[in-house]
Amino acid sequence: MTVPIMTTQIRRWPLKRPFAISRHVFTDNLVLEVTIESDGVKGRGECEPHEFDEEVTRSAAASVLSLDQAAWSHLDPIALNARLPRSPWRNAIDCALWDLKAKREGRRIWDVLELDIMADDTFAVFETIALDTPERMASFARQAENAPGLKLKLGSADGLDCERLEAVRSAAPEHELTIDANEGWSIWQLSEILPVARRLDVTCIEQPVPAALEEGLSTLPRLVPLCADETCLDRSSLPRLAGLYDMINIKLDKTGGLTEALALQHDAAALGFKTMIGCNGGSSLALAPATLLAPGAALVDLGSHWLAADHQSGFETSDYRIGLPKAELWG
Repeated sequence: MTVPIMTTQIRRWPLKRPFAISRHVFTDNLVLEVTIESDGVKGRGECEPHEFDEEVTRSAAASVLSLDQAAWSHLDPIALNARLPRSPWRNAIDCALWDLKAKREGRRIWDVLELDIMADDTFAVFETIALDTPERMASFARQAENAPGLKLKLGSADGLDCERLEAVRSAAPEHELTIDANEGWSIWQLSEILPVARRLDVTCIEQPVPAALEEGLSTLPRLVPLCADETCLDRSSLPRLAGLYDMINIKLDKTGGLTEALALQHDAAALGFKTMIGCNGGSSLALAPATLLAPGAALVDLGSHWLAADHQSGFETSDYRIGLPKAELWG
């Protein structure tokens, strides 16, 4: 075997339209792509070291390239995870190693991992509605009439979140609705919206408050199931979240790779947590490994239809369903 080579590339994938959450408005997805080549075969992975800060992303690229080669040249993702601490860029290396392993063995990744998945499996995905005025969010909800469910970005400081929720429910009376506040509320604000969310049959509320306020969740009536996102990182997060949340959102950038994400989903299920599968943006290359978690998830929040540009072998989201990645893309 020749000495493996690892390279990085920082890329920006433009969005079709601005996408707003409680803390930022995005016009593109800023990512770090990692490629590992061995004996003429290349494996790729992608991560988002920071939502929008290019300096952080460049620092992550430098960290990857400065790694001791012994940390990854064994080409074993299990050994990599045992050696390196959790980080978004470990995710990119981890996924590149799994991609490389599948290609070198000439098998699809779900067969390599012995997962109960068929090549033609597809999964229903929710449509996400960005934070906007109540009227515009309702308009986007009407446009997504064929979606199996809608995920609403709330958490604004303008006091109109109940109006936003009412407007979307009126526009989509039969849709399953979830809310993602992105840490945007206080305990008091959550207590105000919980009765409204229950009346409007909201399935769950994702990350309603920042980590510093989470203990206050235990004082509230559980009118709507709560889902941890920003504060659920890897398996070590689970003991602290027990009793506060009913569900967790698994994202590969948070877990530091597919290896830990699969283990997290297994342990979460054993503790009674339902799981949501999400992503931090990125291209189809970032979404590809996450689809392997979809069969065990209660809700899948993946999709590349927000992108104005993508890999040629990227996902083709049809009728709000996503399939497994093409071999040319990943795995």
